[in-house]
Amino acid sequence: MNLTKKALGLTLAASVGFAAITFADDPGVSSKKSLESRIQELEAKLKDLGGNTGGGVKGSGIKISGFVDTSYVVNLGDTDNFGPIAGGAGDRAGGGAAPPNAGRVFDSQFDSFNLNAVKLTIQKDKDTSKFPAGFRLDTIFGEDARVIKGGSNIGGSTADDSEFAIEQAYINLGVPIGNGIDVKFGKMVTLLGFEVLESPANWQFSRSDAFRLAPMTQTGATFGYQWNDMFTTTVGLINGWDSTTSGSGTAGGGGGVFGSGNRNLNPGFVGRVDVSGPKTSVGDFNAFVAGFYANDVKVPTASTTAAGIAALATSNDEATHIWNIGGTWNKPFEVEQMTWGVDYLYRNDEQPVTPAPLAHGEVDASAFSSYAKWDWNKYLTSSARLSYSWYNNNILRNATGAPVSANSLSPLVVSATNASFNPAESDLFSLTLTQAFNVWKDTLLRLEWRHDWTDAANIGFGVGSAVANSRDDIRQEQDTIAVNVVYSF
Repeated sequence: MNLTKKALGLTLAASVGFAAITFADDPGVSSKKSLESRIQELEAKLKDLGGNTGGGVKGSGIKISGFVDTSYVVNLGDTDNFGPIAGGAGDRAGGGAAPPNAGRVFDSQFDSFNLNAVKLTIQKDKDTSKFPAGFRLDTIFGEDARVIKGGSNIGGSTADDSEFAIEQAYINLGVPIGNGIDVKFGKMVTLLGFEVLESPANWQFSRSDAFRLAPMTQTGATFGYQWNDMFTTTVGLINGWDSTTSGSGTAGGGGGVFGSGNRNLNPGFVGRVDVSGPKTSVGDFNAFVAGFYANDVKVPTASTTAAGIAALATSNDEATHIWNIGGTWNKPFEVEQMTWGVDYLYRNDEQPVTPAPLAHGEVDASAFSSYAKWDWNKYLTSSARLSYSWYNNNILRNATGAPVSANSLSPLVVSATNASFNPAESDLFSLTLTQAFNVWKDTLLRLEWRHDWTDAANIGFGVGSAVANSRDDIRQEQDTIAVNVVYSF
């Protein structure tokens, strides 16, 4: 029984109890009514409050669910010159180096216990009428909420488990045309990606680099249509990029796009095709192809200078486009315990190039991940992920080789004080092994080891001494171990 049910139950119990005392003092009410019958009445009323799978209020169609996601993450590197949380922490004093757990989306805090997320979902599925309607609201509390809102836990952000974010809030409508058009209007999770925002729904605790390169949420309207048992298409008109964490920057002081993208002036476009293959003797397949195109458009603020407004006029002409393809192969060659997965994402960002009169440049990135999962039994599941990402981060160099203008999609820190350290191209690799235990009811326990490494000598995962920008001092590898415990209700 969830907390909402308990609260309702206690309230009802108190009300019934008060009524019983009042009626007992009333000479117009029979005093012969047994205590047993009153208890039976109370039990019947409490039963009417619940009974729907997933919680909620019986008869209303409203369902309540969620989870509590906690972890402890250890970085095995030299963390002596880093602070894990506040006060310039997460980054070495003096700057110039990435913090441990660099390149992560959510699990960036190291050597500490973390309240990642407390999720609460309230939803009502579409009914069976001719014009059905429903809604869904997903809220998240905890350290992950900062990232979802458009901030970052990377590079010195304070971990704050009191953060709050609205992950989704949309109205779901059905249009009776053909097989039925599924319309969602409001804020939703993105259509892109093999991995999803909710950690317990993924095979691994940590997210891949492809997840970091894609938007998390979108605000607008989507239209889905299931053509048959195999093909489903979804298209959407949305506000644009959801945050500047890995977006096109904040040129001109225009500010970022937080969550719903309400600072965007131009619409963006998103689409996805899902294919469910038939079950065969060699297994069954599920695949998707998705695309995204939008400007990271910003508007001037009261403090934006004239030069900043001019810069915005240039940067607002630039766009981000993403292509994503992936899928799963279940029970390959009739091996019941095995599932394979694959994900490839390409992203291209147009960027402003300075100084004038240079116009535009581009940075792009690709990320490929392969997955494998083995279900030993209903209690134990082992999984692995191998990822490779490559970046073209340089926009333009002058005759001496120094960067005229440089931007980076790479999550790793680039030294700005030494031109020879600026990477034109860089690669990032990671291997993740995860063991999941489903022993306790409604509880997922995962142990995860992840190894990251890069072939670029000019970026890395932090330094081990106080010497800034020292090539010999930059760590090119990173190992972390995580314990993740999730309770779902």
